[in-house]
Amino acid sequence: MIFIILLIYFILLIIIEFYFICTSSSYKKENVKIEDIKNLDKLDIKKNNLVKIISDNDVDIKNYVGKFLLYYEYGFYINLDNWNLLESKKLYEFKVPVNIKIIKINNNISIEYLIN
Repeated sequence: MIFIILLIYFILLIIIEFYFICTSSSYKKENVKIEDIKNLDKLDIKKNNLVKIISDNDVDIKNYVGKFLLYYEYGFYINLDNWNLLESKKLYEFKVPVNIKIIKINNNISIEYLIN
């Protein structure tokens, strides 16, 4: 009798585990959401809780989570030792901690970006 109860218990556990494994693979979590901004004047800064920062030096931000927009330059965001390109006029929403590096190439132009 106890053997039959244990057998039913383990069969139910296997069925439940199989169900959760099958359904969890269909909900892939997105770590970075990218939105293309055609016109920077129409971007609602207050709605997205963004602050404009102007820097005359290279930018190095560690463990950043949130929204980020780069105006005219290009940079990199690093996640798990993978270097990815940060393009200008795209709103990035990082849901996992990333490191952001922007290197100033032209000395006449300062680096402008939005961050929250």
